[in-house]
Amino acid sequence: MPLAVITLAFDPTFRAGPVAVRWETLGLAVAFAAALLVAAMAARISGRRAGLSRLRQDDLLYLVLASVPGAVLGGRLLTGLTYIDYYRGHLAALADPAQGTLSLLGAVLGGTISAAYMARLLGVPTRRWLDALAVPLLVAISLGRVAYLLGGGGQGAAHQGVASLAFAGPGPWLSPGALVPAYPSQLLEAAWAALGIPLLLLLATARVQRRLPLRLRQEGAWLAARWARGAEVDPERLRFGYLYLASLGWWLVGRVLVAFTWRDPAALGVLNADQLESIAALVAVGLLAAWWARAGRAPAAARG
Repeated sequence: MPLAVITLAFDPTFRAGPVAVRWETLGLAVAFAAALLVAAMAARISGRRAGLSRLRQDDLLYLVLASVPGAVLGGRLLTGLTYIDYYRGHLAALADPAQGTLSLLGAVLGGTISAAYMARLLGVPTRRWLDALAVPLLVAISLGRVAYLLGGGGQGAAHQGVASLAFAGPGPWLSPGALVPAYPSQLLEAAWAALGIPLLLLLATARVQRRLPLRLRQEGAWLAARWARGAEVDPERLRFGYLYLASLGWWLVGRVLVAFTWRDPAALGVLNADQLESIAALVAVGLLAAWWARAGRAPAAARG
């Protein structure tokens, strides 16, 4: 085996007496807990510099719970779309959780939609909550992909070169043929998501410290007067939510790039099905941002 290949040899199962748990299961639990902690911190500091009340941390639990059915449904539906040739003849298998997996892209998009819907039902500022969840999203994805590594999953196409990765030992490993050196696709996606975290923090700081007061003045005298009195203003008029769209966009761009190292066959030209779906989602994110920007300008113009 070439010297450039990194070979990992460990037992993918944690054992403590009669208890046996897969390492990736523990890793996913850590990823979820870390993302939840970051979300709680973001909710606590939200609005401090902007002169708005903090987001209620109690609402975070409802939003997280509401995201679960959307993530499951979205993940399964996009899995069915990705492997439509199979599921066209086995439609019942799409509802069987024991068959196939959840599309990460579908889970993120579906969970976002169901959580946003719950936010509207609760009457909480939906777009402020989306911004509060922007960094936690990348934290969950980054640590989640690392957790996938602990089970030998997420291997890319076979490749013998610098930073190629292989798994030794009995396993069982999540990726078929894990002994064959391959691209460490799971680590590439984890690194891309992690790289976006400091960029989002810089973007959030610039938006809060400099952009927000300017946006308030641009929204007209009515908002400026309420700002001067220290009164609560409608957070939707402050054009929140863009930070979450930036988080989604960053991840989607990285997913398209990293997917060139995957094992998936091409579906259109050099692009596989997941890349096509990610590009479509990226276009949707851009259109949503443009729609929000246009809708945000309309009330200001109407108020004169």
